[in-house]
Amino acid sequence: MEIAENCEGFVASTKMKISFDRRADASYIKLSNRKISKTIPVSDYCNVDVDSEGGVVGIELLFISHYMDDFKLWLDLADVAEYLNKSPITIRRWVQEKKIPYHKPGKEYLFIKEDLDEFIRRQKRA
Repeated sequence: MEIAENCEGFVASTKMKISFDRRADASYIKLSNRKISKTIPVSDYCNVDVDSEGGVVGIELLFISHYMDDFKLWLDLADVAEYLNKSPITIRRWVQEKKIPYHKPGKEYLFIKEDLDEFIRRQKRA
């Protein structure tokens, strides 16, 4: 309850900013620009950052995809090359040959990690 009470003052005086890190499968709700003094683990899925006076600076939510069905872990071409331990040239070739699932919203190739995992499983069976 103490955390919620401290939060109210920051929300009124600071623009709240929410960011997502799809690679880390995490989200951060920034409530203040104050310096973080301590991180308090609230659960396996949540940490609260507080300043030296105990005021809430931000809230980190972990494993977002576990409780948000529409949140997908998207990777770019370089991430996929690293994830699959292949060169970016190989990944581009697979895209051109339509061997690997991808999306192209504009000029960039994007990949959903779950689709890549299924792609790997199919390759093992073949």
